[in-house]
Amino acid sequence: MLTVLDAFRLGGAETLIAQLGRVAPEMGLELDVLSLHGPSEERSKLAPLLEEAGLRPRYLGVDRTLDPRSFVRLVQDVRRRRPDVVHAHLEMAMTLALPAARLAGVPAVGTFHHVHRPLTGRASARERLALEVATRSQAAVFVSQASLVSFRDRYRAGRAVPRSWQVVHNGVDLAYFSPPPDDVAALPADLGLAGRRVVTVLAALRDFKGIVHVVRAWPRVVERHPEVRLLLVGSGTEEASLRAEVDRLGLAGSVVFAGMRSDVPDVLRGSELVVLPSIYGENLPTVLMEAGGCARPVVASDVGGISDIVADGETGLLVPPGQPDALGAAVLRVLDDPALGRRLGEAGRLRMEERFDAHLWARNLCGLYARAAAAGPRGTAA
Repeated sequence: MLTVLDAFRLGGAETLIAQLGRVAPEMGLELDVLSLHGPSEERSKLAPLLEEAGLRPRYLGVDRTLDPRSFVRLVQDVRRRRPDVVHAHLEMAMTLALPAARLAGVPAVGTFHHVHRPLTGRASARERLALEVATRSQAAVFVSQASLVSFRDRYRAGRAVPRSWQVVHNGVDLAYFSPPPDDVAALPADLGLAGRRVVTVLAALRDFKGIVHVVRAWPRVVERHPEVRLLLVGSGTEEASLRAEVDRLGLAGSVVFAGMRSDVPDVLRGSELVVLPSIYGENLPTVLMEAGGCARPVVASDVGGISDIVADGETGLLVPPGQPDALGAAVLRVLDDPALGRRLGEAGRLRMEERFDAHLWARNLCGLYARAAAAGPRGTAA
């Protein structure tokens, strides 16, 4: 199986491939992973996790999508390796790898990992092109019903959904993302948070993640629980403005910026609560599945496909997006009642075992690949 990604970044869609790699041998899947972009500090951060999962990362070295020489190299790579199926994740990979597979005579499928949101200019054109290419492949996969519906409403309004469109939930390796032996484990020592109660946001520091709202909710939290720390794990374009907001609110002593990290299971096990305050654009956030695997309670915004993962009041608490007061109240509800947090976390683990285990995901992918191989390389009519 040839799995093609735009790059080996530490994003949610990309890290899922490492988790799939850990369970693939048990399911009879042999994965070959290829990055379209060449190696760099930012675009190779996933490589150690892939190697840890027993995969060997390869790089094609594409500089831009519309480079005909890169496309020819990709076609040659597919012809030479002759996988049973090519599976492309994310827009650039789908735009290049799906036509390349078709030219090479190999069945192909593509997966969208986001919910459609209004786009303009080149971004809109890229999404439309990727969707058209994926629709004509053996399967255009959406990882949540919310994602499929958002694309249907934007691109197929008044028309039937193409036969190639289908929903296949992702999953996480629940042996890797597992509960701590005790209620909460120690956080990695370099974070300097030993003995602290910690609320963690693990997300790219970008506007749609809504992290500013948990920062604005934080004065109310620390007023009641001055010992609690807010841990922000991730990097992105909003970091400077978030730091400025932390300073403006006088929170520098209670908010920790940890940057990107690869020891996510250890961070989650050491956190008392995981928060995802997104305001739009979420599909099926990997971090919420990972938190559930580690039996961590969750407070999250009720947007996109988040409610597919989090059962409100059962495995976590859902709040309206963009409302710091509601977010702060939900965080305090869990911090005030540790027994509630334990119940939510334990129920979250059970939900992950029932619905989002990587073994279940792998079995569903095996079925998808078998159907694609049986259909042949010529694609599915829209």
